[in-house]
Amino acid sequence: MKQNRKQIEANLRNKLASQYKEKTEQLKSEKAVLEKRYNEMWERARKAEIERDELKDKVAQYEDWNRRLQEFMDMSDEDRIKYVENLRRTDEFDSILKRLGFFSEMYGNLFV
Repeated sequence: MKQNRKQIEANLRNKLASQYKEKTEQLKSEKAVLEKRYNEMWERARKAEIERDELKDKVAQYEDWNRRLQEFMDMSDEDRIKYVENLRRTDEFDSILKRLGFFSEMYGNLFV
């Protein structure tokens, strides 16, 4: 049986439509894969930025500690002893203030 012109056109349209549909589905699936990969990479980059910031803070703390330790070691023995005594007195004073602060909070409203 010989196909007429309309049948040939219909077959050609169907063939082109199926090719277009296949290509569209392929591109959609590739897009979904790329979106998933992009989201994973974005999440990894975000975590890496957070970790980088935390590590920068740690490095800054260590650098500060090293600087203060170097300053302490560069002091004369007399200055070092005075510095340690001053730290002890400051700690004692802070602890006394904390205890007094607790009592003033408890009893402060009685005398107002």
